[in-house]
Amino acid sequence: MTNANSRNRLKRLNSRQRKKLRVGEFQELGFTVVATLSCDEAASDAFLNDWLEAVDAQGVSFGGHYNQGELDGIVFPVGAATITAELRSALVAWLQGRKEITQLQAGELMDVWHSHW
Repeated sequence: MTNANSRNRLKRLNSRQRKKLRVGEFQELGFTVVATLSCDEAASDAFLNDWLEAVDAQGVSFGGHYNQGELDGIVFPVGAATITAELRSALVAWLQGRKEITQLQAGELMDVWHSHW
């Protein structure tokens, strides 16, 4: 796969094309989350609701699934929102502070449109 944000490629694209392709200044960043929960079904439902509220409060969204104690997905921007290193750190810290989580892996910021995740 070629680098969607290579300097050579971006030079050939005008602003409208960069926006349509979500590259350059229109690149959208996100990060993956894989967490293992150790709690009963009622507590996991409450945790999932709290997690989605925490993500929504930041103006971003989470897409993924929860199956047999494992939460797996990606946090991505919505609308004009952007995901920064500070926002990533805040959400990861929120997850680390929860007693339901026994194991957590949070990926680095990546291009959500042009990365394999």
